[in-house]
Amino acid sequence: MAEPKFLKCYITTSNREAADSYLSERGFAPGVVSFAIPDYGILFRCRASGASVDLEFGAYFALLRFIKTRLAKEKIKAVQVLSSNPEFVFAFTGKSPHLVKDEERRRLLNDYSREFTLAVGYVPQLDNRAVLSTADLPSVPQGAKFTLTPDGASERRPAIRPFRKGVDL
Repeated sequence: MAEPKFLKCYITTSNREAADSYLSERGFAPGVVSFAIPDYGILFRCRASGASVDLEFGAYFALLRFIKTRLAKEKIKAVQVLSSNPEFVFAFTGKSPHLVKDEERRRLLNDYSREFTLAVGYVPQLDNRAVLSTADLPSVPQGAKFTLTPDGASERRPAIRPFRKGVDL
């Protein structure tokens, strides 16, 4: 039997409470969860609260839910999730309290395991695509075909007018 083709995804989290007190003072969560699906040009980020490994699990399950609901038409069967958090990666060895003692995480993992073939691995922070700026990822997948059609407003010629100096009060 042929091995499934894995969709390579990345997750990362950060807690910026000390560096970003302005937002924390206004009630925003100090943590950020992020996932990236480079093959589809997707980079997602949102604020959340929690310990580093808890946020990492949040990013993991948010990614799997996104794939299941928003990419359902793609018929993805295998997902490889890469993280730069060793504690998260080693949680899948079977003896980690992060999965053994947390019934909700185990239930979610079992549910998604029925849906997808899952793999979790480590990636150095410099190679983690979820850490990248949105400007570093393409806005559409490579090789995507699309047609741009001009609208009526683009048919008008621009009017060139001289600059007016000063301000009218």
